[in-house]
Amino acid sequence: MMTGLAAVAFTAFSLAALSGCAATGPKSAPPHGAGAGKMQFAILMYERGDAWYRLPPARKDILLKQYGLWVRGLKEQGVLREGNPLGRGGVVIAPDANGTPDAEPLDPNDTQRTGYFIIEVSSVTEAERIAASCPALPHGEVVHLRPVGHTN
Repeated sequence: MMTGLAAVAFTAFSLAALSGCAATGPKSAPPHGAGAGKMQFAILMYERGDAWYRLPPARKDILLKQYGLWVRGLKEQGVLREGNPLGRGGVVIAPDANGTPDAEPLDPNDTQRTGYFIIEVSSVTEAERIAASCPALPHGEVVHLRPVGHTN
């Protein structure tokens, strides 16, 4: 739940190491390389509504520690390039009937992107393993793994 969780979880980057990664998911097309033999991927986290705010405080504390451990482990492995929570609110900007950009508030009850990580790894399999271990998954968020850059 990145709305509330990430705002605090990303500040917990200094907690202890990652204990392991989960199984892999479906295979994706490889992105353009970032460094020699390396590829960058975005791990995008989504939640529906304000699920984070409905969790009991004790559960939030546990999840924040899990995020901290996970982020610390990614840093220690040298694969984390950046990550940030995305704040609540915002607007959707789309052309109106005349083609003029128009801003509408985001629906807080709709699915919202809550944060992201950019990782740099040697294989799609490694990226999928890392994304599948994201602490957002056990508490109901959905995680997308996308290659960074154009893949044709």
